[in-house]
Amino acid sequence: MSNYFFRNKIHLSLLSALGVCTWSTFFDLAINPWAVLVVFLLTLSIYQYNRLTDDIEDAANETENLADAHRHEFLIKYVLFYFLSALCLVIAVFFGLNAFLITLFTQAVGFFYNQKCFPDWLSVRLGGARRLKDLYIIKNLTPPLDWATAMILLPLVFAGGKDFSPKVWICWGYTFTCAFFIEVMWDIRDRKGDLLSGIKTIANTLSLYKTKVFLILTSSLSGGMLCYAAYLDLVPKSAYFLLSNNIAVMFIAGSYKEEAFGAMRTLSDMTIVLAMLLFISFGLVAYFAH
Repeated sequence: MSNYFFRNKIHLSLLSALGVCTWSTFFDLAINPWAVLVVFLLTLSIYQYNRLTDDIEDAANETENLADAHRHEFLIKYVLFYFLSALCLVIAVFFGLNAFLITLFTQAVGFFYNQKCFPDWLSVRLGGARRLKDLYIIKNLTPPLDWATAMILLPLVFAGGKDFSPKVWICWGYTFTCAFFIEVMWDIRDRKGDLLSGIKTIANTLSLYKTKVFLILTSSLSGGMLCYAAYLDLVPKSAYFLLSNNIAVMFIAGSYKEEAFGAMRTLSDMTIVLAMLLFISFGLVAYFAH
């Protein structure tokens, strides 16, 4: 049962919905059940489609997951992705143009990240890339873009918001950064499969030691910037709770060892715990902000 729960990314979908609730509270918004539902369905549809399109890399990284995805190809492609995507757009229409456009943007980013659909002329110009995931650095920036946009901006536009304050963009940036750290740590786990499929990532172009240093330094920097924003009262002092995520990133990154490659996949699964810690801290920030 637990394997089904994690394999189908239900935990990530629930976490994204929880993020909508906590950030809505933080921004003094009533929790909109339709916004919560849309973000849950967006996360579920995009991550399910990802299971189906990562055929080469998952043949090495997650063979059982890939086999299960191909057994349910029709369900994943036409129901969980296309139907749920259309349903999200229909719901968003009732909350205005901005809600529709940001929902569409989130879906489009997820589609072009997963689907190998770039035309030949564009693929040649991009060095053979057929999707966003094939582009160096862009591969690690695209999922955080969707996570931050869905959890921070979607609740605001569903509530009729049009102008985003500096506080909104600071929270968007911090969520983006935390999701980026998790993406890089997942790539440490998936280095072998990504190399086989020709995907360049930070984790497989830098040595393990340099990747660890990169994560520790950037996590320290983002924590310092958050402290400075709180010091300037751009965000409430309760935002210090978020520093627990920076500490967790540094701890997990520092624990990777080249000689224990088999254990690195287990260690990378700790990012699930990190994601849960991230959302707990979001909740604490929202609660103590009021």
